[in-house]
Amino acid sequence: MKNQLALINKLVAKPGKRQEVINILLESGKPFNDNPACLLYLVYADNDDPNVIWVEDLWTDEAEHKNELNKPELQAFVKQAMPLLEGMPEQKSVTLVGGKGPKTS
Repeated sequence: MKNQLALINKLVAKPGKRQEVINILLESGKPFNDNPACLLYLVYADNDDPNVIWVEDLWTDEAEHKNELNKPELQAFVKQAMPLLEGMPEQKSVTLVGGKGPKTS
């Protein structure tokens, strides 16, 4: 777990746009399913704020994450989502120390 990159991201959608942003995030994350460097990619709808979305991801290392972010196909999703957000997403780098991850479909 030493060199892994773990991120927790908070995105605030413009009123009425949260589901559209979630759809973009889920679609943009599909290529991660076939990328062994992406160990976890989860999108959450906040239960208390109808505009907030949380994204949690875990990568084998920072270089792999940056490589994925720089791909033109992912950048197209970023350009699609940004106008639907209130400001820039907040991103927090954290250190994974253990636990269990969910199985998703």
